[in-house]
Amino acid sequence: MCGIDGRTTTTGTDGHGHGLVEGIEARIADSGTTTTTEDPTTPDWRLRGDWFDVCSCGLPCPCTFAQAPTHGSCLFTLVWHIEEGHYRNTDLGGLGVVAVGEFEGNMWIGDPGAMMRLMFYIDAEADPDQRHALERLFTGKEGGWPGLFGSLIGELRGIEYAPVRFHAAPDLAHWEAEIPGRVKVGAKALTGPTADPDRRVQLINAPGSEVGPGQVATWGVVEDDHATGFDFSRPYRGGSSKHFPFDWSPR
Repeated sequence: MCGIDGRTTTTGTDGHGHGLVEGIEARIADSGTTTTTEDPTTPDWRLRGDWFDVCSCGLPCPCTFAQAPTHGSCLFTLVWHIEEGHYRNTDLGGLGVVAVGEFEGNMWIGDPGAMMRLMFYIDAEADPDQRHALERLFTGKEGGWPGLFGSLIGELRGIEYAPVRFHAAPDLAHWEAEIPGRVKVGAKALTGPTADPDRRVQLINAPGSEVGPGQVATWGVVEDDHATGFDFSRPYRGGSSKHFPFDWSPR
């Protein structure tokens, strides 16, 4: 699944001398989205945890290399598990969020047509204050990396509340998430005949990290790709998966 970058330092160019990040930031500037804490009214918040996707691209997903999706469009399920987090005085640790949707084009080059259509499932364990916080954060209203993600949502088709079950092996041998009766996605760590079985196949300094710069991607082979609640434009089949840790704040 294609990503977005909130830093002012570029990670490359699109072949026409335009920074990949700069193209996205220009769109954000035009929209008026706040991405820093320069506004004194921005709440104090932080989220840290695990993220993974199961998308329709071939393995490895070219979006993580800041390229266009394998088939021109990307159908995806995105999973966030918040290990630790807060929004103002509201604790968000232990909660999960899932997005199901699709997009066409390459978000990394400022393509105005590369906007997501998606829906969110927010953990039913969240109380009213937690739901309010997660809705604001994940729809991009509180800046930071989620603010950049939110700027690329062209059509939000709904937010539903359902129990989100998440598990990732400590050694990242596998990862999975389930919303009973609605979503069941997961993968096992990629390996092969020449790979060290005690080490993971990983990407450092990803050009198109979906969770932001500085994190390491671990590649996986899709085992489950069931997702409902979103009307995909074509049948959804998982072809690629990867795991990233994330650590976000308004800064």
